[in-house]
This record gives sequence, structure tokens and C-alpha cells, in this order.
Amino acid sequence: MQLHTFALSALLALGSLSAQTQLVRGEVDGIQGTNRFQLKCTTVRLTSANLNLQALHDLTRQNNVVLDMQVVDSFGNGSSLEVVAATPVTRNFDMGNLRIGRTETWEVFAAPGSQVWVLVGGGGDTGYTPVGAIGTWLLGPSAVPFLNGTTNAAGSARFAVTMPTVPGLVGAVFAAQSVVSSGGALSITNAECKEVRAN
Repeated sequence: MQLHTFALSALLALGSLSAQTQLVRGEVDGIQGTNRFQLKCTTVRLTSANLNLQALHDLTRQNNVVLDMQVVDSFGNGSSLEVVAATPVTRNFDMGNLRIGRTETWEVFAAPGSQVWVLVGGGGDTGYTPVGAIGTWLLGPSAVPFLNGTTNAAGSARFAVTMPTVPGLVGAVFAAQSVVSSGGALSITNAECKEVRAN
């Protein structure tokens, strides 16, 4: 696991690769009580001069897809991204649910035989670390390696995750994201986040 942690750290150290636009895989989420939008599972604002963000939000919710978005960092600090293009794609990471004392299935989808690493962090600790063509890392510095495995012949790596029976965890939010190595090429999945529930 230490080798995997080192490899992931090296990958994220490449974070300031420059490009005119950056690939971000994820969902448009409405900010409650406003007509503004953010990148789901982060506090990163989303704006767009030429795309209808409400329509993109509705599209992802109704069709269980995510978006490959090409974005420009509006202020150079990752706090707000201008979405210049968005294409719906199949969700490649599903975090399942987090329920006290229950086992849930988390799943990463990629080409058969791919290596996958899932990291988990606190839901309030997210960021924006662009890593060029392979995508954007959205978890913050508290993220830790949590799961790793290989996709099966159907292109799925499934993990059984059991939340401990600790009532104090109810209401806590966790975020997760995965790095995939397939045929020597790396990619970063969409981020997911869930609130721990009692049942």
C-alpha cells in the first residue's frame, strides 16, 4: 500500500500542468436557495457563458450520468470554474450509501484488468487540482487510501464497505474519488460524497 500511496502522491504533484482548458469529470449541483451552481461534492463554483447549467444539472440527475467538462479556472485559484463544454458520459465511480452498521457496495468501472485505487476524505475538505488530460483531483489533503483492486472481466471493481456502528458518525459527510490505471494510462474518476445515515 505504501508504494501505491507514493505513486498517487507523485501523480498529484503534477497538479499544475498548464492547459487552455482542463478536464473535470463530475456533476453540476445547485447551491440551495440560490440560482448558482457548484461542482458536486466540492465548494468549487461553476459558471458558464454559453451552457445552461440548470439543464446540465437536470441531465445528470435524470439519467444517472456524469459530465466530462472542459473548464477554465476563472480566478487562477480553483474557487470558480467557467464551463466551456460538457459531454455526458457513463458514471465511472459509484460510492453507494453510508449507513451505520450496514454493508454497501462501492464500484469503480473501467476496462477489464484495470488497477483502481479509491481514496476517501472528509466531505468538507475538497479542492481543485488539475492533472492535465487524465482529469482533476477534487479531494483535499486529508484524503487517505481506502480501497484498491482490479476490475473483473465485466469492467467492474466492487468493494463491500461496512460503516462501523458508531452513532456519532450520523450526519458526517465523506467524499471519495478513484484513480484508474488501464493499459498503462491513468485517469481520474468522478468524485462522490455521501452523508452517513442511521438507516
